[in-house]
Amino acid sequence: MEIQGGCAAGMKTIATVQVDLERTFLGTRSRLTDELRGAAILRRTVERLRCVEGLQAIYVLSPADQCTRCERLLEGTAAVIRGYDAPPPNWASLVQTARKWSLDGWRGGIGGTTSFDEFTDCRLIAGLLDTAHADVVLSVPPAAPLFDAGLAQKMIESRKVNEDEARLIFTQAPPGVAGVLLDAKLIRELAERSVPIGAAFSYKPDAPRKDLIFESCCVDIPTPLRFGVGRLIADTRRSTERISDLLDDHQAPSLEEIGEWLIRRDDTHVEALPREVEIELTTDDPYPGALLRPHVDGAEARGPIDIKLVGKLFDELIQYDDTLVVLGGFGDPLLHPRLLQILEMLRPTDPGADRVYGLAIRTSAATLTEETCEALVRHRVDVLNPMLDAWTPALYTQLQCPTGNGGADLDRVLAMLDKLSTFRKKETSVAPIVVPQMCKARENVHELDEFYDGWLQRSGTVNVVGYSHYSKQQPQRGVINMAPSSRTPCRRIRTRCTILADGSVALCDQDYRGSRVVGDLKQESLGAIWNSSKLRAVRSAHQAGQFDVNPLCANCDEWHRP
Repeated sequence: MEIQGGCAAGMKTIATVQVDLERTFLGTRSRLTDELRGAAILRRTVERLRCVEGLQAIYVLSPADQCTRCERLLEGTAAVIRGYDAPPPNWASLVQTARKWSLDGWRGGIGGTTSFDEFTDCRLIAGLLDTAHADVVLSVPPAAPLFDAGLAQKMIESRKVNEDEARLIFTQAPPGVAGVLLDAKLIRELAERSVPIGAAFSYKPDAPRKDLIFESCCVDIPTPLRFGVGRLIADTRRSTERISDLLDDHQAPSLEEIGEWLIRRDDTHVEALPREVEIELTTDDPYPGALLRPHVDGAEARGPIDIKLVGKLFDELIQYDDTLVVLGGFGDPLLHPRLLQILEMLRPTDPGADRVYGLAIRTSAATLTEETCEALVRHRVDVLNPMLDAWTPALYTQLQCPTGNGGADLDRVLAMLDKLSTFRKKETSVAPIVVPQMCKARENVHELDEFYDGWLQRSGTVNVVGYSHYSKQQPQRGVINMAPSSRTPCRRIRTRCTILADGSVALCDQDYRGSRVVGDLKQESLGAIWNSSKLRAVRSAHQAGQFDVNPLCANCDEWHRP
């Protein structure tokens, strides 16, 4: 997609805010009417938007049956309420499912999705432009009480200067600080093609080009803000708490202060419960000798996990409406004898029942069956992450069964993934999104390009991870050590939690042997373990620069990765 072209100087610029007072685009409870520092969140957003110089009008696009409530909520702001009666765009479910796994960044979502896709439906804006003429539209998230008017003004000025080069203006700010500026003609093109904005940013093997962040359409921002991590759109409990904490420290923070605050928080803050939890259902594995993954067998074998422990976890995890759950660990979750019951527990088919927000399954996919495929679709598992590691059947067999024993059959796996696609189409469901994974190592790096480009063309998604020696517990097969020269405190021990199939909680996801457990779910709650003295001691040691607190930390090369 070309982001080129322009309009004459003196362009007419309007702003749009797409709202829903009941449910957010992400599927969480809308907090637009909730008060924050004495004003409703939506009103705070619009009031900040009013400070942008040069806007001819602010349009709030609302479902028709909510217009009266929006008018009362925004009385006196001069915002114009326009009702619509349209179903979600055909890409909404895909973007919602994909964005769950990267809410804290403006992009980086599965399939190239961006935060802009969450609050910009070009169909609605194109409909508005039929009656409200404008050359350029600033689209803004509705729950953005920290939206920066000065940055928006800078984006508008950039559009005027680069009118012959950029039809889209954006920044690399954390979600909620800025919107996205769109040329009216581009809006109509996106609406006609029925594609989200993220399509302009995604990598396409058949049409490679320079990343837009290096083009004039990307407005520069203060360095701390560019490196700050954390969602500042008040549409989840976690992000709303983050915004509230920031406002406690800075009543009217500058862009630099926002960035610096986010960096400090990311370096030190530990929430009541982890954002991401990986649950090992069993250590059974159809490929017990696979070359690029650690394995647990003999006396160290664990599981299958007690389904009652999964239920106990579920009751805690649903306290936050953006919690991510990965069924994985150091075995194959598809081999748990009560997998279907676990899926019903985490993602019940009853649409009114509580459920975990994000659910992914990491598996070899070797034992995928038609029954399992149907269950994955029925329970709306968000992501299926098959660990394939190779593009060709010969290398696949070599990596999964290096001793020659066993029946590693890539063609069968691919056939079952095709079957899964058939079930999805039958149910008109985008889930689960299949994200094939390659663990890049010396043995398969020669197939990396084929794997990456091939899967992007086949399914639109792919994941390449670096090989891990698991703190020197496994042979070194990595292509190159990417760890920086100076070490910093590990982020994983503050954001992710690994639960082993015997109910114990590992120090981190490098502890596949369970040698450094920090708690037992059979005796304690996840919240108590997550904030226990054992974990606090390790985190404090890292903050003090003491990384030899235990052998896992001392020998780990994974600490620098998000």
